Amino acid sequence: MNLVISALVGLLLGLIAHNLAAQSLHDADLRPFRWTCPECGTNRAPSRLVCQQCDRRPWRELVVAAASAGMAVAIYEVIGTSWALVPYAGFILLTMALGLTDIDAMRIVDRLNLRGTAMVVAALGATSLIDNRFSDFLRGLGGGAVYFGGSLLLLLLVRGKGFGAGDVKLAPLLGVFTTYLGWEILARSVFSTAIIGGLLALFAIAFMAAKRNTELPYGPAMILGSWVAIVMVGVGS
Repeated sequence: MNLVISALVGLLLGLIAHNLAAQSLHDADLRPFRWTCPECGTNRAPSRLVCQQCDRRPWRELVVAAASAGMAVAIYEVIGTSWALVPYAGFILLTMALGLTDIDAMRIVDRLNLRGTAMVVAALGATSLIDNRFSDFLRGLGGGAVYFGGSLLLLLLVRGKGFGAGDVKLAPLLGVFTTYLGWEILARSVFSTAIIGGLLALFAIAFMAAKRNTELPYGPAMILGSWVAIVMVGVGS
């Protein structure tokens, strides 16, 4: 029953994330339950399956919702029944929304990322006190600082080619929520990110006619890397 509830919550988080991503890219007010078309920014009723403005069908929303549901189940398997599920739900929502904005416009939107990161990290700190895991939270803050420092160094080394300031601003969020579970989870996240980033680049070259010097969004690889690292905890790897 708990897994079913987790999946349903994940479905809702995915739909909300899709709305927030579309609204942030169209500079609209962030309204989680206002269904927004990512193509034209038009608000539509949830009952409408086709955007009345651009005739877009909501296929991607279904994929996003399914991915979020799977991640919600995985996180429940890792954390179990605890208050930390609340900030980790926020983590799913925020990372999914930021991944979508990076895919759609190669932007990690500051007003979504910075405000959202502050909120979910504060929530994780509060719940860690309730769960008697404040030492884990302090470790998470350390991991966030390490990931931020490493990302900033990488930005300086590559001079912004293929890795941007938005990715650096994304790093603390991923660092905190992976390292909360252990330093080795952060290491797995970074390693997985490198592998996923390389595979996505090869896919783009092979199937999307991208050139080797074409810039691709790196945020989705960072997010998927952190998701994979967390899922590996659940499967006991």
